[in-house]
Amino acid sequence: MHTESPLTPSQIEEKIQNAIIALQLKEFKSIRKAAEYFEVPKSTLIAKVAGRKSRTQSHEMAQILSNAEENTLLRWISRLTITGFPATPMLVKEMADEIRLRRVQVASSRIPTSTEILTYRPRMDL
Repeated sequence: MHTESPLTPSQIEEKIQNAIIALQLKEFKSIRKAAEYFEVPKSTLIAKVAGRKSRTQSHEMAQILSNAEENTLLRWISRLTITGFPATPMLVKEMADEIRLRRVQVASSRIPTSTEILTYRPRMDL
């Protein structure tokens, strides 16, 4: 008796992306047929075609750490445990805080006020 192992999230995402590409190339006349062929949920495919983000992507801004920062923390924990040191909750929290503090701040897109321009102007004349 052969049982099929469940697909990983990346494999499911790959199937969804292939279905979207096939729809864009007009290989299928309907989303339903593409969903059946690629064995993905029709509702998920409809949402992706409409441009909706996944739950993980849409809630990333509300998280303390971004997905990339979480992956950095996981790599650090893995390296720490490989060397034989336990990743205690306190140590993990300290490292998470350190990662968060080193986060690159995105510059705002607002137009600077005249006061701000005058403040920085002497530096530009050097």
